[in-house]
Amino acid sequence: MSGAPPSAVENDGEFMDGVGAAVVPAMVAVEKLFGEHTELELRNSGLGGGWNNHQYDQEWHSALVGLEDAEKELVARLLDDNEKRLRVISLVSEEPLGKTALTRKVYNRLDIRQHFKLRVWVRVPKDFAYKDVTYWGLLLNILEQIPLAEYEDFESMSKEELSAMLFKILRKVRFLIVLDDVCTVDVRFLLPYPFANLLNGSRIILTTRDSNVASLSDFWNSGLNLMRLSDEGSWALFLKKVGRPQNSSDINNFREDILRICHGLSPAIMLLGGVLSTMESSEWSRVIDLVVAAHFGKGQLPLSNFVVLSYQMLPYVLKPCFLYLAVFPKAYEIPIERLLQLWHVHGFVQTSPEASVPEDVAKKYLEELVCRNMIEIVRWKSVGTPKTCHMPCYLYDVFLPKAKDIGFLDLHHGESECTSADSLQFLQPCVSFNTGKRDRINWKITFTKIINEGGFLMPKVLDLEGVCDPVLPKKLGIMVNLRYVNLRGTDLYSFPAFIGDLPHLEILDLKHTHISSLPSSIWNAKNLRHLYMNDVSIPKPSNQPPTNLEVLTGLMIGSKDPRKYGLDRYTSLRKLRLICHPELALQTAECISRLDNLHTLRLQSNGMSGQLSNLELSPMKDHQSLSNLHLIGVIKDHQIGNLPRNLSILTLVRSRLIEDPMPVLGKLPQLRVLSVAACSYLGQEMTCHADQNFPELRVLKLWVLEKLKLLTVENGAMPQLRELEIKNCRELRSSEGLDQLPALKELILTDMPQDFVEDARRRLGNEKLLINNYTCM
Repeated sequence: MSGAPPSAVENDGEFMDGVGAAVVPAMVAVEKLFGEHTELELRNSGLGGGWNNHQYDQEWHSALVGLEDAEKELVARLLDDNEKRLRVISLVSEEPLGKTALTRKVYNRLDIRQHFKLRVWVRVPKDFAYKDVTYWGLLLNILEQIPLAEYEDFESMSKEELSAMLFKILRKVRFLIVLDDVCTVDVRFLLPYPFANLLNGSRIILTTRDSNVASLSDFWNSGLNLMRLSDEGSWALFLKKVGRPQNSSDINNFREDILRICHGLSPAIMLLGGVLSTMESSEWSRVIDLVVAAHFGKGQLPLSNFVVLSYQMLPYVLKPCFLYLAVFPKAYEIPIERLLQLWHVHGFVQTSPEASVPEDVAKKYLEELVCRNMIEIVRWKSVGTPKTCHMPCYLYDVFLPKAKDIGFLDLHHGESECTSADSLQFLQPCVSFNTGKRDRINWKITFTKIINEGGFLMPKVLDLEGVCDPVLPKKLGIMVNLRYVNLRGTDLYSFPAFIGDLPHLEILDLKHTHISSLPSSIWNAKNLRHLYMNDVSIPKPSNQPPTNLEVLTGLMIGSKDPRKYGLDRYTSLRKLRLICHPELALQTAECISRLDNLHTLRLQSNGMSGQLSNLELSPMKDHQSLSNLHLIGVIKDHQIGNLPRNLSILTLVRSRLIEDPMPVLGKLPQLRVLSVAACSYLGQEMTCHADQNFPELRVLKLWVLEKLKLLTVENGAMPQLRELEIKNCRELRSSEGLDQLPALKELILTDMPQDFVEDARRRLGNEKLLINNYTCM
């Protein structure tokens, strides 16, 4: 079969050992995709053949190539102080030329964030209609993105009430609202009210493929048409995607053919570049010849040819991972961690003795798909790692119907987003994406029907994240194949005792629920690897702790000895969030010191009254693998020197240190992100010294340090610092040396005294300064 490595097709036994027998039917279906539409006989079963690590870098990823002029024009229109009226700027192109990518880049620019006090991004549903619930949902989406001093119960309001509330808020600020992927002229009813013209320079960006939408009336008289890239822009984009410099002589011979067949279409350039970046340049000519031959011509190739090529050239193990993104609604921001877990529980991730942690292997899969431009990173964490992603919309439009046609997925992206009970397909995920209260009854009926009809016994995944009030019937206990149960963000108050009877359960997510206690039967789930909770107690500890447990978050052990919980025997733990009793802080730290694989720790010490108490750090001083540490509790000044040396991320909350911690923290050689928050330092002066200079620090956050009056940065300190955020330090009036930080790109001041704001502006100017003042909103 074209596109499949012979070994994977001819040796089912060997393949089943890698990903599990249940996946084989799905993989057979996967190989049907596009098989009848291509004559390419390409083989590419290896992973990471030419992976360029820089392509997973946030700055590299966010840079636009070939759209520089369009970016300048869009920014100029947004910041035009001569135009005070509300203006809607329409980005129009029938083809996928980067409308959303351009808008996102501009939306996140520092000068745009400086200019607009309020920014909101919403994707307009394809079925948007002014008179139905989609209009209500759009207003709700906008309001939920606005930081308010007092939160309202928006979901109980009518659309008229929501509209009035939105008008009341927007009339006070200069705002930027993005309406992405508008498909219907009905959106014109949204604009006059609540987005009233207040003559304050507010803007709306609208992206659309439909020129009729962009030319509704005089109100829409600021259109911006995107064009295909020039030859220069096309070649620059291609070189970026293959990770080559401008003077790469070994690939210049391909320039003419690549420019001709891609013809300035940026998705074609990115997909072709993604394929070729995994290969040696000596192999390029075969691929390019085959692509051209598939079109039977010498002119511009349709985008579909590049889509087929990219899919066919995927390593065999990546094809189901890629198709699985169609489980989620179009343009839905998929949390990276959630996606990697789902890949694993469906059996898509092949581990080996050298790489036994499935999430580590899954990360490599994600990196490869990003490199091939088949997954887009949407948001990034402050540490520079990906947070959310999605399948590019132009690929989604192709692959969702294809995946359904071949039986790979049976999905309904309607009001209750769950697989049907009528047919048992390969993946059988039960996944919901709607969170509104108005979906409760619909969801209850759908899910209860599935369970009671007895046709839903085989699924591996139950993902109800965000469902307000899910129903968990007793029959749920017979779903013996469940490996992943996600109830994050639901209104559950308890969880049934049969949870430990699910023999294959690997991941249980109960974060942001009302559950405060779990039955001890949870320890019977011997295959449990990830348990996510928020401040949950388990009455009886396990006599035999699960040896596979890698993630344990939100466990409250209270006054119980952590050794009785077997905490020191959870040797596979990589991530731990724990709340301990102050009298047992030392024993807790000693147990943690024995967890050699632990890389992320969030440790909190609470007394009987719930007040934060002392933490002990000395037993953890020599921990080698701990890189991400979040401490909530009091730290004695002499203890701060006992922090593990290999930390890259450190967060201190309510530490109540009296002596300036910066001289000690500055000696941590790998520290990249530091947050000192909520009375963690009680002194009046803080100094970052040149001889303890934070050599790798990229991000520094100083929040709610109530007594801090002077911040000093000596020349030579923090040479790599890119972002400094100071929030709600009300006594801080001045700083010294901020203008000497060579790499600083952003100084973010939130709810700070005006004296300090003016001092920072005098030292740095306005180019790097972002001021937020939410207290007056």
